[in-house]
Amino acid sequence: MQDFQRTKSTSFHSVALNVIYVLVLIVCHFVFPYIHELVFSFFNGLFLILSVALFFYINLLLRTSSVTHFTYLSLFLRIFVSIFIFSFSIIFISFLTNTIEIIQRAEFLIFLIFLFSFCILAMLITKLVYKLIKPETKLQGIFVTDHDDAKKTNVLNFLKTRNLNIKSFHANDIDTIIKYSGENQVEAVYISIDSKNLNNLEDIITSLSLYAFKIHWILPMSFFGDDSNNMTPKIVMLNESPVLLDSNQYLLKRSVDVFGSIILLSLFLPFIILVSILIKLTDNGPIFYFQKRYGQNGIIFDMIKFRSMKVNSHDPNLQVKNDDDRVTNIGRLIRKTSFDEIPQLINILRGQMSLVGPRPQTVDEIATYSKMLSKFLTRHHVKPGLTGLAQIRSRVKTDSLFLMNEKLESDLEYIQKWSLYLDLKILINTPISMWKNKKSNT
Repeated sequence: MQDFQRTKSTSFHSVALNVIYVLVLIVCHFVFPYIHELVFSFFNGLFLILSVALFFYINLLLRTSSVTHFTYLSLFLRIFVSIFIFSFSIIFISFLTNTIEIIQRAEFLIFLIFLFSFCILAMLITKLVYKLIKPETKLQGIFVTDHDDAKKTNVLNFLKTRNLNIKSFHANDIDTIIKYSGENQVEAVYISIDSKNLNNLEDIITSLSLYAFKIHWILPMSFFGDDSNNMTPKIVMLNESPVLLDSNQYLLKRSVDVFGSIILLSLFLPFIILVSILIKLTDNGPIFYFQKRYGQNGIIFDMIKFRSMKVNSHDPNLQVKNDDDRVTNIGRLIRKTSFDEIPQLINILRGQMSLVGPRPQTVDEIATYSKMLSKFLTRHHVKPGLTGLAQIRSRVKTDSLFLMNEKLESDLEYIQKWSLYLDLKILINTPISMWKNKKSNT
């Protein structure tokens, strides 16, 4: 099946406003200095770096640049809270470092007042300008049907009333649909199949569910009897719609992924070098093992792991057991501690994975379980993760339909309830879960 990558860029105005907030902070820091002049040259740079980092992430967390999502009052309050948390953080840090005396209180208050005022002004201008120049946006959609021209036209006219840029395709043109979707950032698919051909519906849905579309089924009008000609088409959404991240949330999650991966790679570097040497010395085979996995939007990527099995011994149809003789001695150790997964931090830096998300499934697992579990492919709405909600709840092998369904329910819960707090909670609980369930690891 053909792969494609649908990318929806972060909102330029939101990113630009976050940059403006930081620039305002830098200007105010120098125009309205609050560090005592006797130690200004020594501490000014340190406090500026701390201020920029704190202010940037506080604004991301509070989404103070999301001018398309919130009202003027909401943004005003968010900026106020952002300034308050920022000021409290600076005071708290200076107290912990015993440098509270270098902050001049009156000057610090003036600095905060001007910072608040200019940030509010930047927000107001951005929101007003955006409202003036904002183009009329329509959701990009696809209409998949096998109707004749008359029925197709009627349904198309109805869909166009839903603020959609819609293009129709015949139900047999799945490959064409996927190619068009990748080139035009299609977000929604509407399927209308004649009641006589409903046996084809499952194949169509299965093919399209690999990708992060919102899939809708327009129920055949024949379902509703003689009055169907006078009825508005009935639409049913067939897959879950995930939490949609705005630019602030995306940048926040992505920055946690990047900085978290760099920190973990730095901490584990001596062990990474040691394990690499031991794997090479064991049988002179490759250090890493690359496995095809499905990622966000159904994109297949090479997931990196430390090789824990003998060369050319992998069998996709044979799951690895505790006493599997295909596993090397060093392989047993790194599988037991899950250290074989550490190279996936490189996948995270590449943007193919996230620190937290549903674990990526193999091509064979997708082919098997997507036919048995109706919402199995909904997991492709988000990036796969190094760890996830399912992993902190259970670390047993998902070698049955029941266990895979349990894991799926946890993944769907994560997709629906994403928050930074949930990500941090999962990251903190992952090593705890690994320790509690160490006997389940292989």
